[in-house]
Amino acid sequence: MTNQTFNRLINNEIFTRLTWLRFIGFEFWMVGFTPFFIGYVVSSKELYSFDLFYGFLIIAILTSSTFVLNHICDIELDKKNPRKEFSLLVRGSVSLKTSWILFWILQLSCIILSLRFNLEFLYCILGLTAISFAYNMEPFRFKSRPGLDLVSNGLSLGLLIPLAAWSIDQPLLEFPKLFFLSTICYLLALYCPTMAIDVEFDKSFGIQTFATKFGAEFTMKLSWFFTICGVSILLISGYFEIYPWNFNLLIWTGWLLIIEIFVHYFYLPITPNPTYNVVAKGSIILATFEAAATFIFLIIFLS
Repeated sequence: MTNQTFNRLINNEIFTRLTWLRFIGFEFWMVGFTPFFIGYVVSSKELYSFDLFYGFLIIAILTSSTFVLNHICDIELDKKNPRKEFSLLVRGSVSLKTSWILFWILQLSCIILSLRFNLEFLYCILGLTAISFAYNMEPFRFKSRPGLDLVSNGLSLGLLIPLAAWSIDQPLLEFPKLFFLSTICYLLALYCPTMAIDVEFDKSFGIQTFATKFGAEFTMKLSWFFTICGVSILLISGYFEIYPWNFNLLIWTGWLLIIEIFVHYFYLPITPNPTYNVVAKGSIILATFEAAATFIFLIIFLS
């Protein structure tokens, strides 16, 4: 075997593994880990523990099952979308039957693993599962219903995931609702641009989303508005010392919240034609800045 042939085999092997990771949404696991981490730390007042990492495993499996279901339900549209060429279904590397088997293995594993915690945690996971079905599958297909696509993502990522983490150590009724309302706002601010970049493709195939109905520019404006709302809620919580915020946290980290608004404005600009590269780069920069600010908040909160 020549070096060139060997290198080609290695490259093909790496590419295959990467496509599998993308197929199960590996790059989006962190989107679920972040609200779960926040909910757990605020609840347990611990920065790390076995329960936290066990919860991460459940969220990773649940996220993967959701992405596999998304590939299954969107197979015909994905075949026409150049950005979905990585899909194993589009490439013909796996069959629909195999994908369904993988989905159910992931989904049932997630539910079984959740039994380690209490019933409240399991209810949250079942709620996330229900939203996943309603978001992707007919006759509900919330992802194609303007407004419901936003609500689905806000409830799942911004409410049920941190609520599940909170329920591990604390009663559900004591959940700090105002604090996690800001989490919903932040997550929706990051979700809106992902709809805006697909407006032309979605319109060409008659797909209805919030962005196709109200336009890419308005969707980008709404994204910035959600960030302003999230910041405002946290500033108000700090000023009035609404748990888990207090005035000391406001003094030390409040200035970071103001900067977030400007970071969003400059790196996710309001434009009628947002490009994939701009949105991808801007979302990473904004999410990284917000994650750093949140981590600083949690460290001070625990001290």
